[in-house]
Amino acid sequence: MTEIILFPGQGAQYSGMAKDLYENDEAARKVLDEIFDELDFDLKSIMFNEDERLNQTEFTQPALFAHSLAVVKSAKLTGSHVLGHSLGELPALVHAGVLSLRDGVRIVQKRGELMSNSKGGKMTAVIGMEYSDLLELCRAVSGDTVKVAPANINAPDQVVVSGDAEAVEAFSEQAKEKGARRIMPLNVSGAFHSHLMKEAQEEFGTFVEEIEFRDADIPVIQNVSAKPETDGAVIKRQLVEQITSPVRFVECIESAAANGVTSGIEAGPKKVLSGLVRKIDKSLKVKNLDTLEQVKEHTND
Repeated sequence: MTEIILFPGQGAQYSGMAKDLYENDEAARKVLDEIFDELDFDLKSIMFNEDERLNQTEFTQPALFAHSLAVVKSAKLTGSHVLGHSLGELPALVHAGVLSLRDGVRIVQKRGELMSNSKGGKMTAVIGMEYSDLLELCRAVSGDTVKVAPANINAPDQVVVSGDAEAVEAFSEQAKEKGARRIMPLNVSGAFHSHLMKEAQEEFGTFVEEIEFRDADIPVIQNVSAKPETDGAVIKRQLVEQITSPVRFVECIESAAANGVTSGIEAGPKKVLSGLVRKIDKSLKVKNLDTLEQVKEHTND
């Protein structure tokens, strides 16, 4: 069996995440404490208690990173490939041996800060619209100075668009006429994975320049290329490019299947990616591991 480990992105967080793992599993507690000790804020309190900061990008991203790696350690996951959705690419790189845990924490904190500080623009989820029609409408309402484009290609019928507020609003006004069933504005701090993140991307690129990216122990299917990558230099370049590039999740899953993947485990909170995979390829069976109980059931199978 060829199994991919999936790492979720923003939106999967919830109050109390990973608390049961921390309190009852030594391997999970060890990696979580290592992460908590590297940060200059109290992530443990933010994750384990009712804290509105959990939904702020600069805290959300380290929390998701921490939870995913706690699950990986607790369940002793290996996998033949790894794939992270946006932010999820960072714990994937730690698991694949590209980044040390310490460097992974440093990068996730910096990424969260930069994306949180990038203001302006909007993101909107689009349900039930043909992708070719969506692209055509994005081009039609975009101009030289205001633009909207796909940011997350999550499933055949679910795409998030991102860009200048004026262009996103024009897109939203016309999308239902072009076949969209639902339009849902997202409550995010900026227009992620769009041209408006260029400044954040440049600063992020400078930050990671001196950090060592080793060649991967197992292939990483990256969001930018939607192909398995093992070269550390390529992985670093594409991690930086990802800030302004779309998350090509549909193509990533198709690439995994083409490379022999037959099953997967979503390591981290909720089961967002498991649901998306079912829409993309019903033959690829994915199990979600979030809680201690789910980890125990998996390890006892």
